[in-house]
Amino acid sequence: MTLSEELERVLPGLRDSAYSVTSGATERYNCIAWALGETEDWWAPVDLPDFFWPAGLDRVAGDEVVTLDLVTRLFDAYGFERCPDGLPEEGVEKVALFGDDGEFLHVARQLPSGRWTSKLGQDRDIEHELEALLHPGNDRWYDYVAIVAFVKRDRR
Repeated sequence: MTLSEELERVLPGLRDSAYSVTSGATERYNCIAWALGETEDWWAPVDLPDFFWPAGLDRVAGDEVVTLDLVTRLFDAYGFERCPDGLPEEGVEKVALFGDDGEFLHVARQLPSGRWTSKLGQDRDIEHELEALLHPGNDRWYDYVAIVAFVKRDRR
């Protein structure tokens, strides 16, 4: 199976969209880190030694669900604020938060071109159309049910 076939198997919405793989697979960082421009640590609000989370922000025990609220507070701490949509704005970077019933599932960052970039778990980074990641009811590894919020800040 080719790389494209594998990605399209786990994210069927990519099949009919324009996307490109922009990095090799790595376990070093995840989608939260990638959305903040970080590539040295795996960011998660889980109180375990292998995860990075900024001091002063709430965490969960290792078996608890990571909520959208916890991840939204992280982006608040990094200067993001809620916005109504993912439409490109000059000089602004946006992040789309994916979730389901209050649970955090994924985050994607908007590029200056207006397209989006995502780190897929321990897999690769891709550049993609935002809606191409959606596949409600997907029983595969990536189950990005809905885009539940957008946040933005001035581009750095």
